[in-house]
Amino acid sequence: MSIRNCRYQVSIIVIFSIFVLLPQPSSAQLKFDEGVWVSYTDFRHVVDVDVGKNYIYVATSGGVLRYHRYKKRWEDPWVVVRGYDNAIDLRTAANVDYLSDTDEVAVLTTRGAFVYNPVFKYWKPTTHSFATPQQIDLTDAVFLKTPDFTISHRTYFPQGNNMVMDNKLRKYPLTVYADDEWGNWWIGLDGVGVLQLDIHSKRGTVWEMGFFGTNVQAIARGKGWTISAGQNRNGGITFWKRRANIWDHLEPAYTTSLESAWINDIAVAGKYALAATDNGLTKINLKNGNCDTWNVHDGLWSNRTVCVAVDKDTAWVGTEDGVCKVFLPKGPIVRMQQPALGHQIFYDIAVDKQAIWCGGNMGLYRLDRETGKGGYLGLSGGVGGPVYSIHSTNSEIWVGRMSGVEVINKRSLKQTGYPSYAHMHGAEIYAVYAKGNLAWVGTNSGLWKFDRSRNYWHQYTYLDGLLDNRVYEIYPDGDYLLIGTASGVTRFFWNDPDRVD
Repeated sequence: MSIRNCRYQVSIIVIFSIFVLLPQPSSAQLKFDEGVWVSYTDFRHVVDVDVGKNYIYVATSGGVLRYHRYKKRWEDPWVVVRGYDNAIDLRTAANVDYLSDTDEVAVLTTRGAFVYNPVFKYWKPTTHSFATPQQIDLTDAVFLKTPDFTISHRTYFPQGNNMVMDNKLRKYPLTVYADDEWGNWWIGLDGVGVLQLDIHSKRGTVWEMGFFGTNVQAIARGKGWTISAGQNRNGGITFWKRRANIWDHLEPAYTTSLESAWINDIAVAGKYALAATDNGLTKINLKNGNCDTWNVHDGLWSNRTVCVAVDKDTAWVGTEDGVCKVFLPKGPIVRMQQPALGHQIFYDIAVDKQAIWCGGNMGLYRLDRETGKGGYLGLSGGVGGPVYSIHSTNSEIWVGRMSGVEVINKRSLKQTGYPSYAHMHGAEIYAVYAKGNLAWVGTNSGLWKFDRSRNYWHQYTYLDGLLDNRVYEIYPDGDYLLIGTASGVTRFFWNDPDRVD
C-alpha cells in the first residue's frame, strides 16, 4: 500500500471519528427533517423580540416567529420543533435571545429553556441567561396599514401612550420591541401580533398573527384564502394566506349576520364560504366579508347545523334534526322528506355524481340522485355505530364510524371494515382522508396513516411534531396535509421521498 493511500485512509478514519463524537439527534428524531412538521396557532401575544444576523425573532405565547431580513418575508414559525430525543414545545415562550457568537437562538418557556443548533438543526436544553425584554415607549407613530387586502376591512390607528385602536374602537397596547438598525422597530402589539414601524417616516405595518380561535375542526379553500374555524366561543373564522403570511378574521361581535363562532364545518361555493354553526348556516362573501345567515325560519330543520357539502350551485346541509338542500346563492331551502333523513343528527355529508352520502347517528345513508331513492347500508367487518366523517374518492367512500373505519366500493357497495380496537388502539375517529394507496385517520390519539399496499398502520403523535393529539380535520395541500387540531393547525410533509414509516 502506498504512503498516499495510507494517509487517505487515516484522514477518513479521523473525519469519521470526529463525526461520531459530535452530539447527534436520536434515531427517533432523525426520521423527520426540519420542516416536516410546522405548526400554526395563536401568535397574537408578543412577549419578546430580538434581532439576528438574518432574522427578526419574535417570541409569542404560541411560539417563535421569524422574519427574514434580506428576503423580507415571514418564514415558518417555531412551535413544536425537532428535539434531541422528542419534539420540543416552544409555546408559552417568555424570552428569545440571538447568540451572535454561535449563530444560535435561545428560547425560554414555562417548559424550560432551549437553544437551536443551526448545524444539526435541532433543539436542546440550555442554561443560557436571558436578557430582559425591552419595553417600548412610542408616542409619534403617524400612519398604520395592513400588509394586504383583508376580508374584515379592519384598520388601525395610533392613539398615543403606547396604544393602537382598530376601527371597532378596541385598544391594543404596544409592549416589547427591538431595533433592527436598518430603520425599523419591531414592536409587539398585544392581542394582534407585530407592528413593523419605519422610525424615519413614522409609518408602520400591522401584522395580525395566527388563529383567532385555536380549535380547528373545519378547513376549506376559496379565493386564495385558507379558511378555518372550530368550536371557539370567544373566537371566529380565520382567513390565512400562508406564503404571504396574511392573517385576518371575522368574529360574531363585530360582523353583521355572523351569529356564532361555534362552527362545525365549512365548504366553499365559488365566491362564497358556507359555515355550519350552532345558530344557522352562514354564507360569507369572500370578496367583501358580508354575511347572511339562514335559520329554521328560512327552512332549515334546525338552527344547529353540523355539516355542509357543496355541489355546484347546491349545498347539502346536515342539522341536528335532518338534512336540507339549499339552492345557492339565495335559496330557497328544501327539507329532505325521506323519513330516514329526518329526526336525527347528521355529522357529515359527501357528494358525487351518482349519490349523496349522509352520515349520522343511524349510520350511512345513500341517496341515489337519479331515482331519488335511498337507504342505509348494512354493517360489515366489525365496524358499526354513528358515522362521524365521510371522504369520497373516484371509486370509494371512506367512512369514519364510532368503532373504526369502513371502505365502501361505490359500484358494488361491498364494505371492508378496519375496527379501531384492532388497528388504532381503540381510538375515537374524528376525520378520514384517502389518496391513492394511503389513507389518513384523525383520532383522539393522533394521526394514523394506513398504507393499503403494505396493510400497515402507523401512528403520529405530539412526540413526532403534531401540535395536539386531538385531530379533527385533515385537508390536502399537495405534498402536505393541513391537520386541524384542538390547538391549531400542523402542516405535515407526508410525501417526503427520503422517509419510510
